[in-house]
Amino acid sequence: MTNRNILLTTDFSDNARAAYACATQLAIEFDASLHLVHFAGAMPNLIPSSSREMILDAMKSILAEEISSHSEFEGVDVHPRLERHRWTSSRQIALERELEIDVIVMSPQGKTGLSQILLGSFADRVIGQASVPVLLFRPTQGSQAFEPRTVLVPHLFYDRPRAVLPAMRWLNSQFQSKFRFLHVYDPRLNNLQSIRGLEGQLTKILESIQSFSVEERFAELKTDELSGLDVTLETAQGFPSQEILQRANRPPTDLVLLGKQEGLGGVARFVIRETKCSVLTVPVNKVQD
Repeated sequence: MTNRNILLTTDFSDNARAAYACATQLAIEFDASLHLVHFAGAMPNLIPSSSREMILDAMKSILAEEISSHSEFEGVDVHPRLERHRWTSSRQIALERELEIDVIVMSPQGKTGLSQILLGSFADRVIGQASVPVLLFRPTQGSQAFEPRTVLVPHLFYDRPRAVLPAMRWLNSQFQSKFRFLHVYDPRLNNLQSIRGLEGQLTKILESIQSFSVEERFAELKTDELSGLDVTLETAQGFPSQEILQRANRPPTDLVLLGKQEGLGGVARFVIRETKCSVLTVPVNKVQD
């Protein structure tokens, strides 16, 4: 996991500004370029093109003033970037590729006006489409710094946690983090046979689960991929979202590290919205060594 180029989103609200210190901290520590990005949003067709340009020019000025008026950006290589249109998944991906972004930093509570009410959380959409890790930063009481000493890593252990391993190694090297793996046995799996048309496939899955030992798999990983990391295992039985949230909101958890499939599943969305600590998501389909 590298940090040569960091993308920081802003909508000029105090909620979005809560992530400024974290992004600049990472930029300074890794001598990275910081790209401060604002999506202008859709403008009504009734607005004349000349007036639109005046509005966009004003937004550019506001974005530049945002950098000069906040002390967090002092001594940091900051590049303001105004996206002239509303956010879309294709524009986000194009921006990540053009700027060669390694990680996105944002506040989970930024506001995007009416589109947020109609389409859901802006953070949900950014994370769901991101091809790079996304850090949703929540400052702790009395501190604006990113200090992930204890990291909760929910994982099913039916496959190896290769997607989150680069992030774990990075967190360990930079912050000497301690990791708590969490495997949740979901009782709803016991009722899967009732789904029509899938009985045969589900029976094989259940047989695999019944013969599966999380503790044995974890022991193997601890001497292999997890070697050198301070890592422990916890197991629980219940609904994954609730079990993860319960531990995420209990000290001393500072960060939740989630492997994210393409899009954003219900458990991940719930955890992202409801946790009180920061969340780092890593795309499962883009494994880096």
